[in-house]
Parts: sequence; structure tokens; C-alpha cells
Amino acid sequence: MNIDKISLVGLGKLGLPLLVTFANNNQKIIGIDIDQNKINLLKNKKIPFFEPKLDEYLNNGYENIDLNTTFDNVVNKSDVYIILVNTPSTENGEFSNKYIYDAISELCKKIKETNKSDFLFILSSTVMPGTHNDLIKQIESESGKKLNDDFGFVYIPDLVALGSVINDFENPDLLIMGESNEKYGNIAETIYSKIIKNNAPIVRMSLIESEITKVSLNAYITMKISFANFIGNISDKFNCNPNNITKALGYDKRISPYYIKSGLPFGGTCFPRDTWAFIKMSEKLGLDAVHIRATQKINELQHDLLFNKVEKYIDKKIGVFGISFKPKTSVTVESSGYILYDKLKKLNCSVFGCDEIVEVEFNYDSIEEFINSCDVIVLTHNDSKILEKYKEKFKEKILINPWRIDI
Repeated sequence: MNIDKISLVGLGKLGLPLLVTFANNNQKIIGIDIDQNKINLLKNKKIPFFEPKLDEYLNNGYENIDLNTTFDNVVNKSDVYIILVNTPSTENGEFSNKYIYDAISELCKKIKETNKSDFLFILSSTVMPGTHNDLIKQIESESGKKLNDDFGFVYIPDLVALGSVINDFENPDLLIMGESNEKYGNIAETIYSKIIKNNAPIVRMSLIESEITKVSLNAYITMKISFANFIGNISDKFNCNPNNITKALGYDKRISPYYIKSGLPFGGTCFPRDTWAFIKMSEKLGLDAVHIRATQKINELQHDLLFNKVEKYIDKKIGVFGISFKPKTSVTVESSGYILYDKLKKLNCSVFGCDEIVEVEFNYDSIEEFINSCDVIVLTHNDSKILEKYKEKFKEKILINPWRIDI
């Protein structure tokens, strides 16, 4: 199998950073996305959204990138196909795999037209445990090829966070790899080893084990977040600082200091979705994930508690500092700042938003003007550098400080 050039389907907020990361590390790669406008921008070395290092890596690795909106010649030019497309949650809390099925169908059409007989599908999109069975059946049915004779299937779910995607691809805590057999696992390991800078462990396992591991990982992290936030709720009742409590807990090796800080509920596209996925997976198996359902309930409660703190200032000019769900991203899905801002707008309150990337009344270039326009400021972003720079200005206002940042 030739891995000099590989292909990647899906150039979204995770797929495009992965593409340029490979390219920046001298891996020739074909990028496929059906969005013609996005491809046109990229061909002109312009990025369609902000992510740290994205512009730099696109320009540095541009000569290694071949951009397309169709699958024409993809199979002739490459034998390895990474699929990293969106798998949004459905109404029942599971994932929609439509875009994965569509990508596989297009690839299988081209595979059926060729005499080549050794291919590798690497799925990176997050899916429900057991999904690999349906995808392998689809590949065998639509391509006429047989698993482990003519093609391999490997699952390498992304373990990255928006705002640090490229750094996370290059410096992961671990790489989860589910493999259909050892041969194809070895090939996938060779490919991904090109971008890993920190000698992270590559944990190889069966396909079902890897699918369970991915969903379980995020569910466990959200459980820690909600636990820390509940400590914050308790601390509010005692009028004490939860950061001292969670800091102490973090020194215990059984807990660790990561994701154990009281603040706002988890948001974005991954944590809420994977939490629901763990609950639904358990239900299908006749199990009740009471601990994860409690995690979700606490998370929803935090939005109400934040609004309760703001409600008594409803007749004042209120500023929301941070509209995206975290700094350095434009994503507002399940964002505390966006939910609060939107609710205040609907109540016809005098409310202003300030964000580094999301377009609202003020951006980070006009923070001083934002502060001057408000009587009350809600710190939904814990951007310590910005807060330190303008701390004297912030001190002049009524602050609602869910992160308990020292100002």
C-alpha cells in the first residue's frame, strides 16, 4: 500500500486543521469537501474560519495539499482515506452518520471502477459504539471488496478541543486506535506517527473497544466538570471560594487537576453530544447511566443559576464578556455566554456582547468601550490575559464572576 499521498474527506473545524497538520509535516494529502466556496478560499490560501495556527500551517504546507470538491481521481491517487465529517446529534440523542455514509458511498463508487485491491479506511468522526459493523457492511456491499483481504478499517477518533485543535493533534495525551487487523493498524500508526510530536502512547484495540473508549472519555470529563460546578454551588451557599477546594482535590493523583475547576457548564459540539450518546448507548444495552444523567442535569442547572445572578440587575446595562463557548473559537453551541445574551435580548434588556471572534456589538479591540458601556459585566470567558490588562476598568463595574477570577 502506498502512503506517500493520503486523502481526507471533510474540511470542517476539525478536518481542515488535521489536513494542514499532515501537510505541514510533509505528508502529501488530498482534501475533499463539497463546499465549493471553502475550496476556493483554501486554493487562494485563505482560511474559512479561525483556529490557532490554521493560517500558518496552510501556508507552510500548501505545496503538499491537493484540494477537491469531488472524488474524481482520489482512488487513483491514494490508497488511504481518512473520514472526518460532522456527526451531529439527532433528536433522540444519537449521532447522525449520514455524512459518513455519503463519503463511503462516493469512495466505493470509485473503488469499484479500479483494479486496485488494497485500501485503508480511517474513520475519525465520533460515532456510537457498534457503528463500525454497519460501515464495514456498506463498504463490502458497495465496493465488492472484502474486509482484511481487500481493505482495512481503522477507527482513530479525534481527541482535540476547539481553540487548540492543531496543538492537540500534534501533542495528544494518547491516540486511540481501533483496528480490523494488525496489518492495517500498523499502516495507520505509521501515518499518524508523522504528526505526533510528544511520543504520546498509541493504544491499539478492537474496533468496538475504541468506539466505547471515545464516548466514555468525554462522558467522564463532563462528569468531573459537573462535579466541580456542584462544589461551586455548595460554596456559594457557604460564601467561600470553590477554587481553593478544587485545587486541593486536584493534588490527589486519583483525581488530578484537570477539568476540576468550578465555573460554567460545558458547551460546544462535543461534550454535550457525547454525554447524551453515553446515556443512549447505556439505554440500548438495558443499563441506566444514572451518573451521566446527573452530570447532564447539573450542567443544565448551571445556566439557570447564572441567570439568577444576573436577573436582579435586569434594569441596568448588562455586558456579557464572551459569547462563544470558550475563548479562541467561534462556536456558540451550548455556550453559557450565548444562551445568557440571547435570553436577555429576548427580554428586551439593555445587553451588550463582547467576543474575540463572534460578531456582536464589541470585539476584543474595543474592550474599553465595551466596559464603559456597561453597568454590570458577566465574565463568561476566563481569558486571564485580557482580564489582567483591563482589571482596573473591570473593577469599576458590578462583576458577575462565575470563574472566581482574581481581579
